[in-house]
Amino acid sequence: MNTLTKKIQQLDQKKSKSSKLRRQTSQALKSAKSLRRKSTSGINSIQRKMDKIHSELDDTSIIIQQKLAQRDSIKRLKDGIEERLKQEKERKKQIEQEISSVTGEAKKQLEFTLDTITDQVSELRKELNSRNLTAKKINDSIDYYSSQKSKLSNQIKKTLESKPTLMNLVKSSKNQVAKLEKKLPSVINQDQKVKENLAKASTLLKELNEKRKISRNKSARKKATERKRKSLEEKRILQMAKKLAAKMLSEKRKTSRKPKAKRKTSRKPKAKRKTSRKPKAKRKTSRKPKAKRKTSRKPKAKRKTS
Repeated sequence: MNTLTKKIQQLDQKKSKSSKLRRQTSQALKSAKSLRRKSTSGINSIQRKMDKIHSELDDTSIIIQQKLAQRDSIKRLKDGIEERLKQEKERKKQIEQEISSVTGEAKKQLEFTLDTITDQVSELRKELNSRNLTAKKINDSIDYYSSQKSKLSNQIKKTLESKPTLMNLVKSSKNQVAKLEKKLPSVINQDQKVKENLAKASTLLKELNEKRKISRNKSARKKATERKRKSLEEKRILQMAKKLAAKMLSEKRKTSRKPKAKRKTSRKPKAKRKTSRKPKAKRKTSRKPKAKRKTSRKPKAKRKTS
């Protein structure tokens, strides 16, 4: 019994340890899965961010290329305008020189041509100014998008710097999850086995306690029965003693009253001997003391007659 109790205590301690190990393993597995999920989510977020930055960077690069193409086009137009403006200025200078040497219709024709050239020079200057303004806007736009491109490139660099850390976390958490998933079933089986053994031992101890209780109850009932039997025996002996005492008292009374009865029965001595040979018959007569008392009262009647 004591051995079984000690075994139950040991199993209870093992159960506490195995349950604690099971909880710790389950919690560690849960934490590892959470870390792997967060790390994977972080990597996916970085990848989405990288894709977005790359897309913006590609768009910015395209815009810069377009602006550069526009700037080159404007530069070519400006060069053309400047060349035409130079030519028109030279032509105007030549006509001005020719006007001073001619008269009449030829002079009028040259003056008309000079006015036309003057108008063209003015228009070319306006167009050149417009192209210069457009070129300035394009250059400003190129500077802006170049700055944006540089910022995006820095973001990509910083994002890529954090990615290896997350990759290491994903790798380590993945290995930890695989290790714990492999370990957890054995821990659960061990915990379940300890619980089953503890349940069996507890059931056995309960059965033994019930048997001991039944045995104690039987012993108590047996002792109670024995005490009751002894009590009844004592009562029976006491009753027998009382009856014997009553019998002895009645015999003593009978023997003390016999001389008076002898006066009547003095003529029959033989009958007395018969009664002495049969003690059992005496016992019968001794059980009826009242009848004898009646016979013992008869001498008083004789006294009255005397």
